[in-house]
Amino acid sequence: MKTRFKVAGVLTALGLTAVGVVGPFEGLRLTAYRDIVGVPTVCYGETRGVRMGDLYTAEECAEMLGDGIVEFEQEIRKCLKAPDTIPDGPYIAFNSLAYNIGAKAFCGSTLVRLANAGDLEAACRQLPRWNRAGGRVVKGLVNRRAEEMRICLDGLDGPVSLPGVAAPRPKPAAPAVDAEPAPVASEAWPYWLGSLLVLLAMAGLGFGVWRLVRRR
Repeated sequence: MKTRFKVAGVLTALGLTAVGVVGPFEGLRLTAYRDIVGVPTVCYGETRGVRMGDLYTAEECAEMLGDGIVEFEQEIRKCLKAPDTIPDGPYIAFNSLAYNIGAKAFCGSTLVRLANAGDLEAACRQLPRWNRAGGRVVKGLVNRRAEEMRICLDGLDGPVSLPGVAAPRPKPAAPAVDAEPAPVASEAWPYWLGSLLVLLAMAGLGFGVWRLVRRR
């Protein structure tokens, strides 16, 4: 299936940007833990096939994130009428949302209906609605959706910038909640530092593969 994030088995510049966006949002955890709704989770928010006690290296997590980004991209392309006409910013923001909420929820959303109708700005402004986990508003998700909306809106007319690099647009006030925020990197590191660490991990993984190929 066609993908804008990977060519000949290698992540494209757009794919690496998507990794740099999603990775810090999810946060890196090398040992499996239970997320805010009790689902076993590991690495960068991976839940598929995860069991408590699972342990991964940073390089394995980086590879898993890259693969997951492409898998979710291919899933959302199935419900977007013209995915290759969507600018890079909204395309990455939509992928980030799907990675977090699941492709099924994404494809059944009003956001997709608006995108398919050609109103990408309205689709971008749907992102803050997805701010709940376990039925309650979560501060970490409020922050994440605000950044995804910034990337989405800014990307309508210009190049994609990693979170925290470009001056953000004014954001709507988040509702006051007492819920414990989900474990996201935005509350631990600056966005740009989390993005840099993810990209460095991906570069280290590629160098290791290159050395392995040379030895054969």
